[in-house]
Amino acid sequence: MSQSSKGFDTVRKAPLIAVLAAGLTGCGLVSGPFAQPPAPPGTVSPSPSGTAPTPAPSPSPSPSAENIRLTVPAAKKAAASWVAQHNRMVKDRDWWDDPAKRDELFWDGTRHEVVLDQGHVEDGDKGKIRKPIRLTGRQTYYVPRRQPPGGEWFILQATYRGQDRPHVLAFWRPEGESFKLAAKSPLHYGQRIPAPQLDAEGYVAAAPRVDGTAIALEYMDFWNNSTDKRGGTRGYRLAKDNYSRLAHPRVSKGLYASFTSFTASYGFRTRDGGAFYVFSLLNPPQSIFQVLTIGGFVPRGGKAIREIAGDWYA
Repeated sequence: MSQSSKGFDTVRKAPLIAVLAAGLTGCGLVSGPFAQPPAPPGTVSPSPSGTAPTPAPSPSPSPSAENIRLTVPAAKKAAASWVAQHNRMVKDRDWWDDPAKRDELFWDGTRHEVVLDQGHVEDGDKGKIRKPIRLTGRQTYYVPRRQPPGGEWFILQATYRGQDRPHVLAFWRPEGESFKLAAKSPLHYGQRIPAPQLDAEGYVAAAPRVDGTAIALEYMDFWNNSTDKRGGTRGYRLAKDNYSRLAHPRVSKGLYASFTSFTASYGFRTRDGGAFYVFSLLNPPQSIFQVLTIGGFVPRGGKAIREIAGDWYA
């Protein structure tokens, strides 16, 4: 048995997944340890739809003299290239036995997903074998004009063939490397990504990563703390109708493995002056149990986090 199977077997006994599948309304259940790649800048490891298209926002002036490191056409080309490479790779049913192949496509939480899938398949669940991704319908790209030091990112909203809701996918590449999938989640039923602030050339304004970190920490505290659910210790709190808040009472804490870290956040300013972020909460690589990817929105001047997208991957 491979090391990944052994690691999976140590945590597979907790039948929490079915409970969370029902509790996280709208979360897609999709579906093993690995060598973690260098984390993108901003990654934190703390210690102790049928949905309607997003309306087109009014453009705002942009600094035309500023160099654009990643153009919208380049982001579209990168996403198409990633999907094509993914579809070629998954034709080989043993592709994930080669860590180098996994490393070509996945970062962060999505790499944990691959490890979980491998564990399921090695245990006989052939339904977890990865299938080709066929994007259908409208695709919306959120590409920041100003990129962080050392790399570029963008977010894509698209629908897969065979899926009934749009997905949000975040891609990241370190300088000099290819784009890999860093996070993905279906939108919750009835939700839509808030309209972004766009400049005259169609680029979004990146939201402060420090705020995304604070929101991720609030989520991690929420799921890890079994008694105090008020939140707000870092200035943010989960909204009263937040999907995670509604699902939490259905979680059996005796079978729950807490999160120990989270990925970088990828976020942009919304048209109302708020912010939308995508990030994932993670278990330690040596005992991968689940991944929770969140698409969260905080309106301007507000501190309550609305959960637009969520995917409990286990």
